[in-house]
Amino acid sequence: MIALTHMVVGGAVGSFVDGRGIAFGLGVVSHVPLDVIPHYEFDKMWLEVAIVASFLGAMLATGHAGTGLFWGALGGVVPDLENLLWRLGVMPERRKLFPGHNGRLGRFLRHGRSLGPGHAWWQAAIAVCAVAIMIWRVRTV
Repeated sequence: MIALTHMVVGGAVGSFVDGRGIAFGLGVVSHVPLDVIPHYEFDKMWLEVAIVASFLGAMLATGHAGTGLFWGALGGVVPDLENLLWRLGVMPERRKLFPGHNGRLGRFLRHGRSLGPGHAWWQAAIAVCAVAIMIWRVRTV
């Protein structure tokens, strides 16, 4: 799953709670089902890092640092730090801790098979819906 999808889904989920810790935890939990279903993995790692950093930076710049929206978004993307470290060659695959990444918790929590870029459209649809929820929550809270 592309990191942006994890981040905006985590932000949408986190926007419904007040506590930072709860929002962060919900963001982390939201990562699991998105990883388990088959999906497209983005190949340009540097672009994903830039997008995530820009999105989180924009939330900080607009005063959302203390909100569930920010902490949920952070929680949604944090599990992929180990994937980043693995792809950079800093961490071996066997050291991965997150259930959707290491496959040690049985067949139901294994990372979904990789699909080609033609299947990224539904991830984009999920991300657009999550962003719409985030905008709605910011305007109504």
